[in-house]
Amino acid sequence: MSVAIVSARSAGQVVLHLNPNQPVPILPYELHEHVTADAWATRIPQLIRVGSRYNKPLLEGIWLTLMFICALAIPIGLNDTIYQGLERNIGEDTFSAIYQARWISTAILLGIVLVFLIPLGIWKSAGQARLTKLIKQWEDEDARSRAPGTFKPIWKAKLPAALSPRTRLTVTTPYLQAQSYFHPAAYMPSWINGPVNPGSDDGFHAANQGFQKPTMYGELPLYGTHVRNSRGTLQPHGDHSVYSDEKKGLEHVDI
Repeated sequence: MSVAIVSARSAGQVVLHLNPNQPVPILPYELHEHVTADAWATRIPQLIRVGSRYNKPLLEGIWLTLMFICALAIPIGLNDTIYQGLERNIGEDTFSAIYQARWISTAILLGIVLVFLIPLGIWKSAGQARLTKLIKQWEDEDARSRAPGTFKPIWKAKLPAALSPRTRLTVTTPYLQAQSYFHPAAYMPSWINGPVNPGSDDGFHAANQGFQKPTMYGELPLYGTHVRNSRGTLQPHGDHSVYSDEKKGLEHVDI
């Protein structure tokens, strides 16, 4: 069993680089609840197979090397011929003939580069279109198999660049808030972050609205007589008539 080659993780997505020379990676833990193991085992080999069909690093290296040689050798070899033709047939002076010969050589260089890059770009574009069509089929399958309103991961694939064997796969994941070990209806002190719950009101669940916070457990106080508000000043808290001062009325005796 191989390990998922996750190159990047963020709050909303995972990015994997798929190499045809390596085993199919396992399903990342972020997608366990949203992608089945069977779907992952079927889709990833399809993605790698389509990507490798339009990715030939050896042939691409030979093609680009040939482009580099032709783009340098042909303009340099034709520069003197172009210069002599301009000087003899058109009657240009030396400076003007040299200037025009260099411009023509530069145009030849750009033409050679385009002749080599345009077929490569068309071939890569056709492969990217195949990947996009495959991803669209997966999204249609997810839309039919999942209930309306549930999270559906968005798949994005990028064909390997020239001389690179890796296909880039990006799958979105739902944004997960940090888990809290406290009950949503628990009253949290000011120094503890309460549970993230949009429906809670000062630590109480919406179902408990209308109830007062408990300040006494039998005859024992749950909190001090004063609490600090958001401005940092002390203010009375709860009903403290039964536990105002346990030493009131007693005489102080030095020992």
